[in-house]
Amino acid sequence: MSQTLEKTVLVEKLPDSRTAHLQPIIDYLTAEGNTPADQAMFTYDRDGYGSYYFKEALDMARLRAHFAFPATILLTKDTVQDTRNFVRITQANPASDVVLKFNV
Repeated sequence: MSQTLEKTVLVEKLPDSRTAHLQPIIDYLTAEGNTPADQAMFTYDRDGYGSYYFKEALDMARLRAHFAFPATILLTKDTVQDTRNFVRITQANPASDVVLKFNV
């Protein structure tokens, strides 16, 4: 006897918010031990594109297994990208040990 787990169904958008419909993903990742980076909130660049960063890489296989995504939310190898609302959830760039030096 096998047990089938139901996926959490995500919607494309909730009223009056560009990001509230993505909160279940953030909550799931946090509960799984992935630590939000910086301020644990969406930040927006000068073009209005929003990003929510985690310190660790996202486990896309687990996300696919847990959630049913609408066609407007794409999963790349390292990012949950919402093409309708121009926001994403991804890993923050890890700090580099490489020091750049320039001769001017």
